[in-house]
Amino acid sequence: MPRTARKAGDGPRRLTKTEIAILAYVGEHEGEGCSKSAIAESLGRNVKTIDRLVSALRADGLLVVEPRWAENGGQLANCYRLARAK
Repeated sequence: MPRTARKAGDGPRRLTKTEIAILAYVGEHEGEGCSKSAIAESLGRNVKTIDRLVSALRADGLLVVEPRWAENGGQLANCYRLARAK
């Protein structure tokens, strides 16, 4: 199902099965460093699909990504967590 632009006030959109699976995976591994490729492998999906859906979940405010860095400045696997209601 293609994603369509939503207008402000349209209400929440329906999540795809893969988006729900991503949120479940993150909930089970919250605070751990994990790569999109690890998520993709776990869910049996393509890395590009996971990348696109993680971006959409971030834009919708459902997922928070915390970059992690090594002492030498290299980037490590990100830490993902579920956004919490305030």
